This record gives sequence, C-alpha cells and structure tokens, in this order.
Amino acid sequence: MNRMRVIILGAGYLGTNLYSLLKDRYETELWGIDSPYVPLLDRFTEVDAFDPAAMAEKNLRDAVVIDAIGLVANTARTEDEEGELARIGAMYRSLMASLRAGGAGKIVFFSSGGTIYGNTERPISEADPVKPASLYARSKYLSEEIIRSCGMDYLILRLSNPYGGYQIPGKKQGVIPILIRKALTGEVFEMWASAHSVRDYFYITDLAAAIEGLLEREICNEIINVGSGAGTSLQDIISMIEAQTGKSVKIELRKSEVPVVESIVLDVSKLKRLTGWQPEVTLNQGIRLETERILEEI
Repeated sequence: MNRMRVIILGAGYLGTNLYSLLKDRYETELWGIDSPYVPLLDRFTEVDAFDPAAMAEKNLRDAVVIDAIGLVANTARTEDEEGELARIGAMYRSLMASLRAGGAGKIVFFSSGGTIYGNTERPISEADPVKPASLYARSKYLSEEIIRSCGMDYLILRLSNPYGGYQIPGKKQGVIPILIRKALTGEVFEMWASAHSVRDYFYITDLAAAIEGLLEREICNEIINVGSGAGTSLQDIISMIEAQTGKSVKIELRKSEVPVVESIVLDVSKLKRLTGWQPEVTLNQGIRLETERILEEI
C-alpha cells in the first residue's frame, strides 16, 4: 500500500520542524524558498509556491499540501494595509489555482487562532465570530476565505501558540524559546505585551499528532482549533522559565504599535471529538525540553 504523499510549503520554523516529525510516517517533501533552516534538512525542493510557472513544473498529483508559509509577521504594520491585503489575496488565489491545476488532493492551511478571534475571556470555539484587528490576523482570515471558496478539499487549522523543536536564534517570534535564551544568556527581554496577557501554548509534537489524526481520518472541509485548551499568563511563563533555568529574566517594557490580543484560549473540543487527540506534552515538560535544547546551543 502506498504511503500518503505530503508536501509542506514553507521552510521556516513550522515547516522544517513538521517535516522532521512527519517524514517517517508519510512520503514527505518540503518545498519553499531558501532560509536559515534549509541547511538542517536532508531533502529540500527550492520553489516559489506563488510562481505559477514554477509550480506547473512540479508533481502535485493527489498530494496533501500543508501550507506553512509565513507571508506576514504578527508584528507587521503598513500605511497601506488594504493594498497589502490585496497583494496577499492575489498570491493566494494564484497558489490555489496552481494546486487545482496540478491535481493536489487537499490543502491544509495554518491560520492564527491566537489573533483571529480577538480578545476572549473564555475558551473560544470555531463557531464564535472572528475579530481580526492586525494586518497579520486580517491576512490569515482573508486566506481562509480564499481557500474555502477554491473548490478543493481543505482543512483550516487555527493554531494558538505552538513552540518547541529547533528555532534559529535571534527570532522575534516564539516567546518561550526567546525567554529561555534570554534567561540563560543574561540578555534583556523586550516585553511588548502585558505581563498579565494570557496565551494558549502547545508543543510542536502535539501539532504533528493533531495533523496525523486529521489526515488518517480523512477529515475535510473543516475549520479546527489546535491548542492546549488552557491559558497561561506571560508572567507565569516567566516564573516557570526562571524556576527551570535558575536564572532571572531581565525585562524591558515596550509599547506595541500594532493591536495586541491580551487574552486568548482556544476551545479544542472539536479536534478531540473528530480525532480523539489530546495534548501529550505539558507546559512544564515543554519548557524543560526547550531549556535542554538551548543549553546545547549556547
């Protein structure tokens, strides 16, 4: 029996870590443009997914395509937000046309459960209204709309805050590894959100397990939250990291110029109902694993 063929688009943090976690289970390929992660890969196809001519030369037949491309940073801002959204929309329409023409079987898109709903005081489900405020959140929701109307089978996964696995130093996204590295090196952590802000964190292996469960059960045409289902404040994260590392985190407060979500926790009951999935790595375990990894690098 042939193994399922999976093509991951995007050679950033999510794409490269998921490639490593899925390649033994599926016939997995990673496509994208060059990045600092590429030298770590044992297999990589360089292609611009938004170039129709380049994509027309690639074999997409019956593949599950996982879109891990990061077009917009979650701190991005521009004076011409509508123009930027129009550009992103055109790029995604081009990508979906390429996937349809190439006979791809399904598109799995990573949206942003951490920003697309806005602020919430309770775990929020896929049925709740969205309130995307930042350019990043609006671009994700626009891409969702394009994918849902493209005529292909799809899965839209609204991720909370995945962390863990290898992440190149110096990135401004991924608060847990950044805080751990700052604690261990004594460097200052620039805090752009309130210490009381609440996020939903989950480990990268739990994301891979969620994807496997959805693919194995052939779930299609659904929007699904993926997270831990529990909220943790930034102050609690800092305290846990200080306890794990034995070091204090030096903090410098900054004011963000883009809308910041202060509290978001995802209701992941739909994912559990569809697949039986449960997160396996606790926050304390994940912080310990990240601390051990980073200690080997510094």
